[in-house]
Amino acid sequence: MVGLFSNPKRRLRKLIQEGEYAEALRFGKSLEKKYSYDPDWFFIIGTIYYINGDAENTLSYLDKVLEISEYDIEALLLKASVYLHLKNKEEALDCCEKIRKIDPKNKAIDEILNELED
Repeated sequence: MVGLFSNPKRRLRKLIQEGEYAEALRFGKSLEKKYSYDPDWFFIIGTIYYINGDAENTLSYLDKVLEISEYDIEALLLKASVYLHLKNKEEALDCCEKIRKIDPKNKAIDEILNELED
């Protein structure tokens, strides 16, 4: 059990798995200084906001991921999904184009593009 608490990101993921989103967010935000240059941490926090339906904060954290790691496909996919939900077709397409340049055979883009066509 000691290992769980010596790795804060593991604890954060466990809280999310258990559906403890408010606690995960509180705990995650307390780690912000320590992980201020960690794209995984930003992605985890952005995902919590996504689960909670907070598009603005989700996009903010995903942008931080992409500032550090501009080719992060998972961040780009999640960002495209948020823009799709917000009905911002142009931004969603922009994310899909970036993904296509990185990974031309990515299947997840096809789902997003199909939804954009509907």
